[in-house]
Formats: sequence, C-alpha cells, structure tokens
Amino acid sequence: MSFIRYKKFGNKEYAYEVTSYWDPEKKKPRQKTKYLGVVVDKEKKIFKKKRREKLILDFGDTYFLNQFINRVTFFENIKKDMFLALIFYRLCYPSAMRYARMWYDGNIVRKFFDVDISSQRISEFLEEIGDESIQREFFKEYIRQITPSEGIVIDTTALPNQINIPTSAWGWHNEEIEKQIKLLLVIDRSTSLPLFFRYIAGNIVDVSTLKATVEELKKYGVSRYFVILDAGFFSEENIKELYNEEIQFLIRLPSLRKLYKRLIVEESRELESYRNAVRYGRRVLFVKQREVELFGKRVYAYVVLDPERKGREMRRTLLKVMDEIEEGEEEEMEYILMKKGIMILISSSELDRENVISLYYTRQIAEKLFGFSKDDLNLLPLRVHKEETLRGYLFLQFASLVVYSLLKRELGRDYTVEEILLTLRNLKCKVYEDEIIVQELTKQQRKIFERFGIMVPKRVGI
Repeated sequence: MSFIRYKKFGNKEYAYEVTSYWDPEKKKPRQKTKYLGVVVDKEKKIFKKKRREKLILDFGDTYFLNQFINRVTFFENIKKDMFLALIFYRLCYPSAMRYARMWYDGNIVRKFFDVDISSQRISEFLEEIGDESIQREFFKEYIRQITPSEGIVIDTTALPNQINIPTSAWGWHNEEIEKQIKLLLVIDRSTSLPLFFRYIAGNIVDVSTLKATVEELKKYGVSRYFVILDAGFFSEENIKELYNEEIQFLIRLPSLRKLYKRLIVEESRELESYRNAVRYGRRVLFVKQREVELFGKRVYAYVVLDPERKGREMRRTLLKVMDEIEEGEEEEMEYILMKKGIMILISSSELDRENVISLYYTRQIAEKLFGFSKDDLNLLPLRVHKEETLRGYLFLQFASLVVYSLLKRELGRDYTVEEILLTLRNLKCKVYEDEIIVQELTKQQRKIFERFGIMVPKRVGI
C-alpha cells in the first residue's frame, strides 16, 4: 500500500512516495521511500524532478519544421507552443504520448518552446483543444485559406479501440465485428490536403453520415462543389440530398442494386470494343457511357472494365468453383463471371470517358492519408479515456496530417517526409551557457535546407 508524504525545505515543498511492505527476515512491517520531485500542483499531484541537463541535442529536424511551419497561419488562434511541440513530436518521433518527455529532453525543441510536456499535462492540453469552439475557429480560418476549387473527396476509416465512451461502439471492420470509432475525412481534390474531419460512433454506417457532413461544410462556406464518394455512401436519400444542395457528384454504384445488374447484363458483352478503349496511365480500360434514370433524376452511368483485373478474378473464381457447380446453377455463374473486373460509376453530370477514371481514382488520396495517419503518424492505438480528450487527440492528428501533407506536396517524389526528418535529426547542436553552437551540415542536409530556402545559423542565442 502506498501514500504520498510531503516535506517542506525553505520555500519549496517536496513529495515522496511511501510504500509499506512486510520484511520476512525481521518479521515486521517496513517502509520504502521514493522521491517524486518538487510539488508543482498538490491537488492534481503534479511533481517535477530536477533533470540533468543534456548538452548535445538533436537540432536539424525540429529547426527545419519550425522554420517550415512559420510560413502558414492556420494555428495562430491555438496555444501555439504546446500545440507545435506536440505536432513536431508526432512528425519526428510518432510514438506513444508518454514518451514525449524523453524526446523533448533530447531535442532543441525545448529551447524553442518552454512547455510542460508530461503525460498528465498532455492529457489536459488535449482536453483543452478538444473544445468545439477552438476547433470551429481553426476550421473557419483554415478552410477559408484552402478554399476547394476542383471539388472534394469524402471517405471514412475505422479506428478499432477498447475505449469506454459512448462513441466507441461495435461495428464491422475487415469482415469482423470490432469495437471502433469512425473517422470521416474531407479532402481537397486539387491540393490533396485534408480539409475537415468528423468522428462518428462505430455502429453508424457510412451512408448515414453524408447529410450531416454536407451541413457542417456549409457552415464553413463550402457548398455547391463536386464530390467523389465510394459505394458506401450510395442511397436514395443521399442522392436526393446532393441534388437538393446543388452538389455535383461521382459515386460508385453498389453491386447489389438492380440498376447495377441491369447495366451488367445489357452492356458487358459489347464492352470490350476498340471504340470503348481508354488509356489510363500505362493500362487500357474499356469505358461505356449510358444515360439512365436514378430516383427520378437523369444521371450518367459509366460501365468500366479493367481486362487485367477481369482475368485475375475469373481465374481465381473458376479454379475455386469449377468442380462444385451443380445443375441449374450455370446461369447464376454466367452472371458472376460477366461482372468480373467491372465497376459502374454514376455521375450527376456528363464527363469525358477519358477523365472519369482518373477523376474517381482521386479517392485514393483519402486512402493514402488514412495510411499516413495510421502508419507514419501512429494514429493507432487510441489511448484516451474521455470524449473531450479524443476530440483533442484527433484534432492534433489532423493538424499533424496537414503539415505532413504540405511537406509531402513540396517534396514530390525526390524524398519521403520520414527520410528528410531522419536525415536532419542527425544534425546536432551543443548547448553552452550563453549560446547554442550548431554542428557541421552534411551534403544531404544542406541540400534539403536549400531546397526549402531555409538558412541554418552557425550559432543561436539563448
């Protein structure tokens, strides 16, 4: 059993953890004491140990990020020091928040931002920025600066977790039922930047999330745009809502719809024709346009066949079922083979056959950003226990993703974000009483800084 004992020396109060235990040799109860540090907040049990000052620090990565991020004004209305310190941590060392203090102690970031980056203070800060009014002010300014010009992409991903809050609910993920929260991301198609996010209870299906998303975007001045959606958002209610809001759309038609089967039967046999051939990168696809009626509206259907995918899918299916088909099932199997390699896209407006595929595949921007969030920024696992903290954590991840995306866009294909930050981390500095001396740059480090037009000082005052 443990308790905290406080002792006062001079004008400071110190905390010690006292633990009682049984001494088997002396056969009597004893106590051992552990020093916790100087009392910062007695009520919240926040203590601070005097740390041994490190005299050689990582310099290049956070100096680079600090210079780069000064070019944008998205974060001006947020408590900047703590917010930027945590963004730098997510980008430079994307690990659990409890390790942030270790990273902070060994990095020049502690000379840029004098903040308490303990686990408890981070939790409190995430709860602070989870405030809806703070996030609304941010999105108001951020979306004003981005202003989608060529449309948006909307998509969702599941965030499996074991958090005990109402939003974490059982839902389908990877063909299994898991406890999860859904993250909805809106992306600007022209810049590939994340534009807006929402989180939704894990038991709410994608199709039910579109109307509220459209309404929230209107509050930030985003309306009458072109939206690209996956089949999970397809429903009569959603299609009619898009028409009511005068939003043009391109959406994949689910394979269980009657219209899908009708178009497959009517169009698939004559689809592989030279007049329907379309070049897509180094591949050739077959695309046929057809005007159809959908929920009382005239829309354009695009039947798209990928011959390479069709070959792979037919081979797998036939090898699996050839010896199991019974009499009377041949007709059903003909339809199954007929739809292999085909997807059907529905658009509210007529599009060029040559552009409809590349337009739809801009959806992959969302998949890539979800991948960056989970793999590069360690979005998972979620380690929060209050809904306010969850909102703040997802907001921090969103802001980190914005900076990540801005960096990636400027880097092109020459470098990855991870590569440049690891390269720049190796640029060290030495801390003296009155100034910081920056060590020599390698050729590659100099090249990165020059690419971004960032000057690296030889010495920095303290």
